[in-house]
Amino acid sequence: MNRTITTALLLALDDSEMSSAHGAGIAVALDNFAYLMAPTSYLEQVGTAPTNACSGYGDIASNRNCWRRGDLRWYGASITAASEIGTHWTESACASGDFMSCPRGGTISQFSPFDNPYLMRAWSPAGMDYQGDPVNSNPAAPDKTIYEFLAPTSQPDYMLSFWGEIEAGATRNSATQTLSQGSGTANGGGLLQSQTLIRGNAAGSVFRLFKFTETGSTPRYGETFGIMYTSHLQGDFRFSVAQTASSPNAIGAPPQFQNIGGLYFRNVEAFIPLGQLYYQALVLNAVGTDGGFSVELTQVPDDPNVYPTYYGQSSGDDRGFLTALQHLAYRNTPCSGWGANSLNCTNYRASHGHVRYGDWHPDLRIYSSTTPSGDPGDSGIAAGARNLINGYIDSDSNPANGDDGDGIFFRACDGCGPFNAYAQRTTRIDKRGETSSMHITQNYNCNSDGSGGCSINGNGPTQNGPGNTGRVFPTASVNLGDARMEGLLINRFEMISCQAGVC
Repeated sequence: MNRTITTALLLALDDSEMSSAHGAGIAVALDNFAYLMAPTSYLEQVGTAPTNACSGYGDIASNRNCWRRGDLRWYGASITAASEIGTHWTESACASGDFMSCPRGGTISQFSPFDNPYLMRAWSPAGMDYQGDPVNSNPAAPDKTIYEFLAPTSQPDYMLSFWGEIEAGATRNSATQTLSQGSGTANGGGLLQSQTLIRGNAAGSVFRLFKFTETGSTPRYGETFGIMYTSHLQGDFRFSVAQTASSPNAIGAPPQFQNIGGLYFRNVEAFIPLGQLYYQALVLNAVGTDGGFSVELTQVPDDPNVYPTYYGQSSGDDRGFLTALQHLAYRNTPCSGWGANSLNCTNYRASHGHVRYGDWHPDLRIYSSTTPSGDPGDSGIAAGARNLINGYIDSDSNPANGDDGDGIFFRACDGCGPFNAYAQRTTRIDKRGETSSMHITQNYNCNSDGSGGCSINGNGPTQNGPGNTGRVFPTASVNLGDARMEGLLINRFEMISCQAGVC
């Protein structure tokens, strides 16, 4: 007789005991770490028969201006070493020499070393409740305890990868039938498979669980389970759909994608706070009775005590405009150097995010001194701020038009022919529209139909408007430039997943 013996170790920790000691918590150090799902293991979101469904196939009236059921699947999620030595989804070896071509590598050395581990702890940080009243203002007698999960402050780059497919026209019963039964490809639909690769790390990210403190006569949620996640991602991103000639290209079958090609984002840094302790939370909720659900980042309370904390405005700054300029100019300056506005600086950086694509980091000094002395606002606004005040940012440091080493760019796959890029390059984006924006029209000595034989003889005139979009340039890669979004602030959002006609 065969017998399997499973041993379970249960560690019980009381939150009050953990929070009563400085530095208490559970540290997780991981060396030679890897996480892999089988390339055929998937998560699925199944569609339903839509209203105005298509009833025919091909180029006929019953297959126009109609809808088909859509099923989404995500396969083979893995976290492995960022290396060109590994395998594709088909288990064939990677040998391209490109670090963004191989989705599955080996183990990650010092994923979270002993002196910079993942940390789980319970403690009672100060904050503000939904009514604007302080929480845990007395450290000796805290009101609430939270559970907090901290990523290492520094990590080596690793590869987060998965492949997915969008199937249109499926008719199968997902509870009783296999993927190939009732497939969309046999019912006039289609299949699009894709690959997503993220090479980087999430060092500095924070995940918190706490009791959301909304109260009142008719609250939307009341005092309920709340989640807060501060996401800090940095690295490179690639999204591609082109497969090799030998790839199966069949529902549920692991594909093999081309070594290069697709949409790339190089040198990305994204800091996005989702929620604030005690007064703004991510809340999960049921929608209907058939398995629908919603994920909501709750609305910031309409309370004057919350505004200075959430918006982090400097003294006398009614609309927050000067506060935003200060933080862009002094983004690398610790808040301790802000003098009277140090607390506002801390609040601002906790609630405002940013997303930066490429290595464009202009040295925008909004104020006259490079090192703040006391409140940076005391220095006044220098002439260098005029472009920002007028609503645009001049960029003279974007990558070359075909550069595929930085910024945001499209790149053709192995063996694929060139594609056509428009003869238009942005030099200034103005919020007032195209007539106030500026573009360089490049002198492409080529036909307007993109038939080839082109050469570039320098740049054409700098002009307002969209530039010359009639001329195109066949190329294997085109760079869209770098981009920055500063001061991202999410007051509320809600994502709902449910059956058609139920939401």
